[in-house]
Amino acid sequence: MTSTSTLELLGSVNRCQVAEMEKATPETVSCAEFFKRVRNVQASIINTYQVTAHTALQTPNPAEAAAMWKEMSDLCENALRALRSLKTIFPNCGTPELYDLTLDYKAEADKRYYLNLQDSECAKIPAPEGLFPKMS
Repeated sequence: MTSTSTLELLGSVNRCQVAEMEKATPETVSCAEFFKRVRNVQASIINTYQVTAHTALQTPNPAEAAAMWKEMSDLCENALRALRSLKTIFPNCGTPELYDLTLDYKAEADKRYYLNLQDSECAKIPAPEGLFPKMS
């Protein structure tokens, strides 16, 4: 299994975790059950960050690494979108803490995305003539 397909599979599982948390209502889910869903999303975010960091470091192409970090940022944004409403519906079931954690992970993912994007753009610029001595 390639890194890309592994990350795609992980992304699919993560979307399911967020969707499962998002569809909860106080009428259908207890706070204890909702807290388990919150923990699943938290685990998804932490694990995906670790996998993305490891995979991005192994990737020689900074544009590919940037795309990986963009996916991580998108996961965080998806979770934040769901948590914006859920933290008022389930205020004492772990949502404020997950919201804050997700903001932190999104900020780090965005930072790494832009750094890799910048590296990919710099790699396209040829070195000035005469900058390095000619090899004989």
